[in-house]
Amino acid sequence: MPLDAPERRLEAHGSALADEVYDLLASAIVDGRLAGGEHIRDVEIAQLYGISRTPVREAIQRLERQGLVEIAAHRYTRVTTPDDAAAAEATEYIGYVSAAALRQAVRRADDAKIAELCGLIDEIVDAAEAADSARFMERMVAFHRISTIASGNRMLTSVIRETHVPVIRVVGAWLPYDGDGERAAESFRSLHRAVQTRDADEAERIVRDQHGLA
Repeated sequence: MPLDAPERRLEAHGSALADEVYDLLASAIVDGRLAGGEHIRDVEIAQLYGISRTPVREAIQRLERQGLVEIAAHRYTRVTTPDDAAAAEATEYIGYVSAAALRQAVRRADDAKIAELCGLIDEIVDAAEAADSARFMERMVAFHRISTIASGNRMLTSVIRETHVPVIRVVGAWLPYDGDGERAAESFRSLHRAVQTRDADEAERIVRDQHGLA
């Protein structure tokens, strides 16, 4: 298994330990250290991190629920291999959810949070103009994470948090409008105006359009 031993032993307990193992495995799947088709063995992971198999199994079950691994009882547990349909579905999903969250954030956030969101949009525009898809995606994820929290809807925030890793894994570095950086930049300039003026309807419409949902 292509995982390095940790610099320190995992010392959390109970569900917190399972969360730590999940974070380690999810990160390895997203960055490709655990590639599609790679087998995961709970006993090896437990030995590597010096822990029992119970939190490892809990972490693997969470990965399965998210579609990051597949399990055939008594045969194998292996990393899934995303296809084009998975990427399209993830883009569609995040478009619906992020648009709804931003709509509420624009209505509910205080002026300081609105200014923070506008600052992030400016960074997204810069990345789009530079055709830097990795930076664009990283800043856009930050923007939608903050806007989701600012929506004030705890259930929505919980859903986004749980689906963040599988979405990022299948979408990867991404630019809307089939990679047209100029069009993406103009779209986010329009989003900046909508957020700054607290036009919730327009902000939601723009995000939906960016994800091909208009």
